[in-house]
Amino acid sequence: MPGLPTLLLVDDDSFVRRILKDVIADTGIDLRLLEAADGEEGLALAEKEQPAVMFLDLFMPKKSGLEVLGAIKTVSPETRVLVISSMDAEPVVEQAIAAGAMGFVGKPFHPLEIAAAVRQALAS
Repeated sequence: MPGLPTLLLVDDDSFVRRILKDVIADTGIDLRLLEAADGEEGLALAEKEQPAVMFLDLFMPKKSGLEVLGAIKTVSPETRVLVISSMDAEPVVEQAIAAGAMGFVGKPFHPLEIAAAVRQALAS
């Protein structure tokens, strides 16, 4: 679907990716959804597809979310990254924001929180 903004979901948990896809589809926001099962795949897809928004888990195999954050501005500089993680301790959140994330959504998340984060990222 050319012309639609792309949203890339990067999480090693297929259940989380499926829930996020369902929640985002239910928002009614027209998006092209892509997914990656680890940080390495996510970074490669980001470079190829140049997504408008990326939901990025912090703790994954191959490349961590923080490693992806460190590289994303080089391979896809316009991508707005929203970190998702069950580790919502303040130092982890601060580290992700300092590394370039525009926001943080803790797991478990509420569908309205996801919808608001997507809308905010697309508007910025």
